[in-house]
Amino acid sequence: MYSLAQNGYTWDEVREMLSQSRTVSYGFDILDKNDRGIGEVHSPDCRIYNNTDAEIQRSCSLTIIEEKEIDFTSDRIRPYMRLKTENGTLVYHLGIFIMSSPARRAIGGAINRTVDCYDKTQILKDDRFDTRYTVTKNTAYTAAVSNIISSAGITMSEIIPSALETETDIEFPLGTSKLEACNKLLEAINYYPIYADSFGYIRSKPYELPDGRSIDAFYATDKASIIQPGAQEELDIFNAPNKIIRYLENEERNYLISSVTNDDPNSKLSTVSRGRTIVDIAAVDDIANQSALDAYVA
Repeated sequence: MYSLAQNGYTWDEVREMLSQSRTVSYGFDILDKNDRGIGEVHSPDCRIYNNTDAEIQRSCSLTIIEEKEIDFTSDRIRPYMRLKTENGTLVYHLGIFIMSSPARRAIGGAINRTVDCYDKTQILKDDRFDTRYTVTKNTAYTAAVSNIISSAGITMSEIIPSALETETDIEFPLGTSKLEACNKLLEAINYYPIYADSFGYIRSKPYELPDGRSIDAFYATDKASIIQPGAQEELDIFNAPNKIIRYLENEERNYLISSVTNDDPNSKLSTVSRGRTIVDIAAVDDIANQSALDAYVA
């Protein structure tokens, strides 16, 4: 979670300011390919999206007023939010994005460009192995991931180390994207997929079950809410499974299988509440060991 604490204000104090009447504004830095600032631009419209189920989790769509030359093939953009307080202004970075597909048009005598942007994991998605790539047996999974990230020219990264090592050689075919390879390796040790944080760092860490995490914020639609009127909620649980089974079938490894059943009477989705079992069963390509498989299924 992005810490809001800044300039003497605590996380709770900043959150309280954001949930009430507040004065905010936005700025947009232009960076070179090495993430060094080279200027600023103005944008009358910007939307930032974060989807943890997407391969590229953070994306951005904005309109840039063309006032300076921008190299869309290599320059990057860094949006940030300014929060006005009694003691000055707090600044919060919202990510570093690679720009693509700029559409140029003239509006009211000004030149605007509508740009779609993607976080720096796009670098790993675009970079692919030009030969068959092998992670040799007894290599730490996280070390292998860090090596792949470095091979794509990324220096700003932090993968929390794990002692788990590969049981066999793992091969990735010619043309596999480095992002796909990293996520396959991380999945085998029950880590979060690769993501980029608000400062442009590439990160991953061990997965935490929801009931083991702290609640950072509540989203409400009451009169004090910052969520716009007209918010909608959809709940599609018709096919939501209440029994998960995963297994590893590999000639070079022992057969592994793990199963978890939701039989909690307090859960609307459980076998007890529904009176039926909906099973989700599938094989995994690789998993470090039985403990990792159990954690993955849980």
